[in-house]
Amino acid sequence: MSSEILRLLGLSRRAGRLAQGEDMTQEAVSGHKARLLLLSADAGPGTVRKARNLAGDRLPLAQLSEDKSQLGAALGRDTCAVCAVTDLGFAAKLAALIAAEQSDFAPAAEALARKQAKAARRKKEKPRKKQS
Repeated sequence: MSSEILRLLGLSRRAGRLAQGEDMTQEAVSGHKARLLLLSADAGPGTVRKARNLAGDRLPLAQLSEDKSQLGAALGRDTCAVCAVTDLGFAAKLAALIAAEQSDFAPAAEALARKQAKAARRKKEKPRKKQS
């Protein structure tokens, strides 16, 4: 299952929906664009502390089973300890995959799935503008 997580993370990076590294992750969170924070299995204590502070009660935070080099390779880098998914659809799918591996992440995955369904409903109900 973790290869599916890495594949989806690579896809979100190519789609421009992923912030990689501490600085870009912090920008995404402070700009209210981040939907899900992810840490590598071997992220340092300082990085873990910063990510927890960034996430607070507002954002779901998951620690992956992959190390920095595996996560970095999936994202086209040497290493990566922390990243933030900025697209709600990618975040909901990734959270579901993570919850399948880590049962304690299930409530966060369900919350993201509800948000994504609500956003999809709003988008569907939004009236279209007539072209002139």
